[in-house]
Amino acid sequence: MAATSHSFFNCATYLDLESAQEIDGAQGSCVHKILSSIHTFHMEYDPHNRLGRLPKCFVREFGDLIDDKVILQDSNHNEIEVSVLKTTSNDMFFEKGWLVLRNFYDIWFGGWLSFTYINSNLLAISLTTRWGIDVRYPFHYPPRKIMLSNPGAPASVGSSAPQSCSSYGPVLSSSFVRSYLKKLTLYDVKSGILVLPWYGFGEFAFAFTFSEVVLVDHTGRRYPCRVQFSVDSNGELACKVTGCWMNFCKKTSFGEG
Repeated sequence: MAATSHSFFNCATYLDLESAQEIDGAQGSCVHKILSSIHTFHMEYDPHNRLGRLPKCFVREFGDLIDDKVILQDSNHNEIEVSVLKTTSNDMFFEKGWLVLRNFYDIWFGGWLSFTYINSNLLAISLTTRWGIDVRYPFHYPPRKIMLSNPGAPASVGSSAPQSCSSYGPVLSSSFVRSYLKKLTLYDVKSGILVLPWYGFGEFAFAFTFSEVVLVDHTGRRYPCRVQFSVDSNGELACKVTGCWMNFCKKTSFGEG
């Protein structure tokens, strides 16, 4: 039978959308937890050192993304602004505003700080004492906002309007349409074409009128790509992702397997 323009149809038309949403909700929650873990780092808080050294692994992965000033936000939405010192030896430190945490959270004996990268201006933090006890976060309504003043001036203390997140806004999303785990082949990483299956993934994630997609890596970098619908080496229907896919592989050091 001769191929026609009607050879393909959107199988989502016949999909039980309610069931699919339940599945994707669970997958999305799982993926969100994984992304949060990848974005989370740990460091010592020394209450007698005006500098806080950021972990080398954070500097390596996010150092070129982080701004010169960032907001540290706790679970009660209190915000403390600190400056970031970047050295020529590829080290990074929290500097101005760093000692404010000592008074605000009453951690005069030191402790441990975990922070999650949200965007270039915002880090979500949690604190424990040096003995591993969770620090109590002050509750204020509205939440407290401690910002850096002009250069050379001490930090100023104010209050922010009631809000669920910083005004900078997080970029992590907990909503995912469809999750799929792909073991990369040599062809995927060398040809500049990522081959994804149509059945079981593409039929639910893409529409045939959809020709563009943006890939986002764990640091938030965006890679615009195009999706073409074709067949793979086994003659099965496939989605082929091109465009900046090769740049994505190089930047993330993806390899076969």
